[in-house]
Amino acid sequence: MSLRLYEVALARNGSERRIVHVMSETDVQAGDAAAPLMAADESIVSITEIPDHGTARVDAPPPKSQAAEFAPVTPGAAAAPDRSE
Repeated sequence: MSLRLYEVALARNGSERRIVHVMSETDVQAGDAAAPLMAADESIVSITEIPDHGTARVDAPPPKSQAAEFAPVTPGAAAAPDRSE
C-alpha cells in the first residue's frame, strides 16, 4: 500500500474543532498517526482522505505498522540474527 494524505478533525468537548494532516496507508492508521497530537480531552470527530497536491503540511509522521511494532517481541525476532554487529 502507498501513503495517502488524511485530514483528521479533532474536537474538544464537542465544540472546539481543529484539523491535523497526516500521511497513512489507511484511515484507521490515520487515527493512530493523529493520536500523539491530541490533547487529553480531545477526540477524533472525522477522518477524511484528501487529495495530495504536495502543498499540505503534514503534522505527524506515519504510524508504525502493527508488524513493525511487534517485531522486537515476536519469537521470530528473538531467533533472528543480530544485525548490529
